[in-house]
Amino acid sequence: MTYLNLGECALDYYPCRYGKSKLLFRGPRREMTGDFIAMIGSTETYGKFIEKPFSALVEHAIGMETVNFGCVNAGVDVFINEPSVLEACGNARVTVIQALGAQNMTNRFYAVHPRRNDRFLRASALLKTIYSEVDFAEFSFTKHLMNALQAISPERFSVVQGELRAAELCPKVGDAVIRRHVFPA
Repeated sequence: MTYLNLGECALDYYPCRYGKSKLLFRGPRREMTGDFIAMIGSTETYGKFIEKPFSALVEHAIGMETVNFGCVNAGVDVFINEPSVLEACGNARVTVIQALGAQNMTNRFYAVHPRRNDRFLRASALLKTIYSEVDFAEFSFTKHLMNALQAISPERFSVVQGELRAAELCPKVGDAVIRRHVFPA
């Protein structure tokens, strides 16, 4: 990830890992003892190109340790596959979850990379049927895929768009964490 090494004048993101996660999160690394706030999300939560991400601002404002689990270009799939993050969120006093775009998650039309969710991996048979004229080998990123499919056929794209909208309404990231912290039982 070249943005982590931009030279002497660049921001230091203090990249760190938690538990057995392969993901690099923005530091400094936290111990997560006592009360803390867990913040999970994508580039905005990570604070790419920002000296003080909002997690640091919240920590300063309320005086409670925050753990920044922001991951550049993350979608829901990143956090579903990271038990260390979900466990930390379960132990947090509060968990703040960034609303993530559905285009960066695996669905019935296509699969995304498990850690870099903006990366398009493969089209399903269903998507290949709907867009039979498309060579899906030309796509590496979900945004490029979405823009191309919409340009080819706005009518057929509405089917894909409907799937993504439905996926946004069904949160998969740590349902127990969401119920515990946002919607107390």
